[in-house]
Amino acid sequence: MLKVLISLFVLILVSCHKSSKNPVETLSYKTVQLQITAKETQRILFTLAADSMKGRDSKNGGYFKAAAFVTDYLKLNNIKPFYPEFRDSLVTDNLVSYNLVGQLGDYDPQRKTVLIGAHLDHIGIRGKEGDTIYNGANDNASGSTAVLQISKFLAQYQWGQNVLLALFADEEKRLKGAQHLAKRFQDENIDLAYMVNFEMIGKTLTTGANQVYITGYNSSNMAEVMNAITPDFVHFLPQAKEFNLFQRSDNYSFFKQLNIPAQTLSSFDFQNYDYYHKAEDEAAKMDVENMTQIIQTAAFTLAKMLGDKIEMKLISTSCIRQGQVAYPNDAQ
Repeated sequence: MLKVLISLFVLILVSCHKSSKNPVETLSYKTVQLQITAKETQRILFTLAADSMKGRDSKNGGYFKAAAFVTDYLKLNNIKPFYPEFRDSLVTDNLVSYNLVGQLGDYDPQRKTVLIGAHLDHIGIRGKEGDTIYNGANDNASGSTAVLQISKFLAQYQWGQNVLLALFADEEKRLKGAQHLAKRFQDENIDLAYMVNFEMIGKTLTTGANQVYITGYNSSNMAEVMNAITPDFVHFLPQAKEFNLFQRSDNYSFFKQLNIPAQTLSSFDFQNYDYYHKAEDEAAKMDVENMTQIIQTAAFTLAKMLGDKIEMKLISTSCIRQGQVAYPNDAQ
């Protein structure tokens, strides 16, 4: 009888443990706020954008210092390597570099896969006088910080899809890192459902706090899905259309190669920051509190999307392939 009671008790504990692994039913925004903190945002951001990282360029070795920091962070937070030592190696301009690719939990090739990414590299050291280190705090230590914190949060739970994360090399060198990984995913028959990319989220969007815009706004239903979970989070930016930003970040390689929804979230709107690709793009200039809010909201939104297994749908594929991304009617 005692053995039966013990077995029953263990079964109850296991059942409770498993139910706690589904965050959708019980997850609150407050929980995310408590776990993703401005203190950690600042620590990661200031580390990646430090002068010692030499502008995170592969040619001067700075990128590899940043990659070592990221690798240690992933290992410390229970994120497994998707490739050996996390590295997806490639050659750009006769120099070997690598994307960093991690996975949450165990990978099952029979399941759909979701990718969360940002580029880790920047443009290095330029000039001979004054401040010669292009730290790239907003571009894109901010987006890399988001991917690390979101992945750490999501790694606490089990998901019905494979969840991968990527920190890309060589975005500043013609998007070579993302192009390489997208082609590799295709060759390896990875069933990628959608990709969410983070790019320059260190400043507050002109329209208000805790807001982002999405590139290729009507290329899929991603903005609609995200706003249904967290209203007024994702906006349309006319300049994204004007400057064709959809095709100018790492998301585009996955759309083009795999024909899936793949879009970028950003808060750099061409009015709120004067230091794009300038040495003055320093960590001290970032709006850390607002950046943390964006990361918290994105983590909460992605958790709900993953937990409910929400599918993304392409809407305007033919228009995009002709270089004419569809946008809201009032933005034509």
